[in-house]
Amino acid sequence: MERRRERLRYRRELNLCAPPAMIAAATERRLAGDWRGACAAALVDVDLDLRKVASAYGAGHAERIEAELLGFAPELLRRFLPRSEGRLVPRAAVVLSRFDEPCRGAREGSRRHGPVLVATQPQSWQVVRQGLTLQVLHKLPTHFHDMPEWTWRADAVADRRWVYGAGPDRLPWHFADGSPYPQGTVTPPEQAADRTGEIERIAAALVAGRPVEAFEVAGFEVDTTPTRHYGPELPKLLARMGRALPVARAELLRLTRRYEQERFRAQWGLVGISRFTVRRQDYSRADSGPWMFDVPAPAEVSLLRFGDLGPDELHPLVHEALFPDRVQQWRAQVPHVPELIQVRCGTEWHTVVATGGHLRTPHHGDAAPDEPMHGCAAAVRGWRTGVRPMPKDVRRDRQALFALALHGDTDGLLARLADGLDPGLRGPGGGTLLHWLAHLDHARLLPVLLGAGLSLEDRDHEGRTALHAAAESCAEATMAALIAAGADPDSRDQQGRIPARVLAEVRGP
Repeated sequence: MERRRERLRYRRELNLCAPPAMIAAATERRLAGDWRGACAAALVDVDLDLRKVASAYGAGHAERIEAELLGFAPELLRRFLPRSEGRLVPRAAVVLSRFDEPCRGAREGSRRHGPVLVATQPQSWQVVRQGLTLQVLHKLPTHFHDMPEWTWRADAVADRRWVYGAGPDRLPWHFADGSPYPQGTVTPPEQAADRTGEIERIAAALVAGRPVEAFEVAGFEVDTTPTRHYGPELPKLLARMGRALPVARAELLRLTRRYEQERFRAQWGLVGISRFTVRRQDYSRADSGPWMFDVPAPAEVSLLRFGDLGPDELHPLVHEALFPDRVQQWRAQVPHVPELIQVRCGTEWHTVVATGGHLRTPHHGDAAPDEPMHGCAAAVRGWRTGVRPMPKDVRRDRQALFALALHGDTDGLLARLADGLDPGLRGPGGGTLLHWLAHLDHARLLPVLLGAGLSLEDRDHEGRTALHAAAESCAEATMAALIAAGADPDSRDQQGRIPARVLAEVRGP
């Protein structure tokens, strides 16, 4: 990650996928031996009963799964889950189990079987809550995601250190004394052959726009035979899979051993791999089993190199792997700092202040200016409604606020709202923050939102109240809290549906 914009985006994604307060709460519960509490803190619903597992499969399998759950770090797993545009891919089945034998259905013709621990992602894009459901399954779908232990096991310290590219005496892009490479430094020849050097050479080839070379450095052979397929050329497809390269060969060996198959398919359907040869393939070719090139390699060490991240800001399990002899001074929550934004207002430049839940205009007093074409007025209107034009920095601040709601960061959102909330603020779909309540801790957030003047009967562009939105996420506890606060259970959306009917439709037969 040579470009600062890419590094900052990666860091922002890490904080959204697993907010600091979530990491702190889940870590505390895991260390206390409370795996259910750790799951609850990381937005993971538990839909399994170990007694039923023992009854169906035997005590040995139940004990194995219980041991997996005791070492489960759900907040770490959230960083590596399959996503699209920041949101969890719907209906994806994510296999977590350490069980070495594939379960029945993982590969056509397989007779091996055994219960497997699986995390299932939301059922649709419309579901607000970005949570998981933890289950024990016997039969897997045709395609699924199989996550290595370093993505979710707290005790996989050695594997995690290897994945991040840490050698015996240095980190990637760092000298042995711990100092980072200066800009433009090339890996010394005597260090290029070790694991750390491999990480650096893969990254250098990708940055230089040579994805075929990057795959070869990672231990793959690329079949560049021309084909008649339409769509992107093979090098462009390989570049899209570049983030997985540092761990791809190890993953191929692991999945081959685990599922006793040598041919895998990438999610894009245009690339397949047989043994260690990568080539274009037809959409119609059905290679069942887990996806390949599915797990992105972590990039925190690149951020450490450029100073965009410090050791104390790493996930505690990552810090333990990279700096085993260092004591981390980790903070669970950083207070929100108001941002000063320059806005062209008439013939002058004015400063507007994004305080978290308000966009204030000091040059115009406490009230927003009324002139429709006024620069500060356009900024306030855009911040409240999302209507353009509005300054780029104002749009970014607004997006950051609703991203906290989307990813369930209650503590981060409360920190932003500490100075108050503009009751005129509306989300991308026209709803207030009450419409996002199902994804957050409603017990803490609901009183704050109501105290700020939000109405339980405010509607979004589709005529939905907050109660309708909670019903669409099957958040019955949130629905009960809204009704107790005075929400009308008989209110109807534009389709004439009351919240109870919406809940029944989402649940299905």
